[in-house]
Amino acid sequence: MSLGAFNLHVLGQRLAILRKEGHPRKEIVSLGYPDILARPEAIDRVLGPGFFATLDQRPDSASILRWHGIKDSYPMAEAASLFAKLGFELRVIDLHPVRGGEIVLDLNEPVPEALHRRFALVIDAGTLEHCFNIAQAARNVANLVDVGGFVMHGNPLNMFNHGFYNLNPTWYEHFYGSNGFAIDTAVVVSTGKDPPEIFDAPLTNRFHVVDRNLVQVVIARRQEARPITWPVQRKYVGSTQTE
Repeated sequence: MSLGAFNLHVLGQRLAILRKEGHPRKEIVSLGYPDILARPEAIDRVLGPGFFATLDQRPDSASILRWHGIKDSYPMAEAASLFAKLGFELRVIDLHPVRGGEIVLDLNEPVPEALHRRFALVIDAGTLEHCFNIAQAARNVANLVDVGGFVMHGNPLNMFNHGFYNLNPTWYEHFYGSNGFAIDTAVVVSTGKDPPEIFDAPLTNRFHVVDRNLVQVVIARRQEARPITWPVQRKYVGSTQTE
């Protein structure tokens, strides 16, 4: 998984909110190691002048960029260093120990209760769609974040055979809206454009967009702790009609 400049922009804003409010949790967790796919000048643009120069760099930048299919070469920021600079300790959950130090878990199964409400922010920048038991994986994500904290998703809307699933905006609206969260941000990013085109995603109304690759960035904030349940799409609540 990876984080580009736009992801860093919205994450930086939410972490600033958590610092200002004095949120008690100082750990964040990423589903998969969050490779920082943003050039040094882009990092400085979204996080502040000179920010990149304060960060550790990955010595394996070239091989990671090639793995992501990026032909250009540039020094990559080390994610743990970047988030430490923003005031939070990065933890990583993964199916395998890819970068070292991961919490090795299968998100198709329930996460240990010791991890429930442990984190100030959960980053899913392209993992949920690869979990076949996506409902359980989503429940795990919701359980990981503490009250007042954020979840950030970056999942495909229109990327066929990228993973098991493409998700609709209404999926986030109904899942989080039924479980004590509020949607903070929901946008669609066209990765086939340079620079990317970003527009607000209708959460429930139908819409039509034709593009090669569309990714959603959705942020939800946990407002209360309650057991995570499976939602029913609201248009079918109390109704016997179908479309």
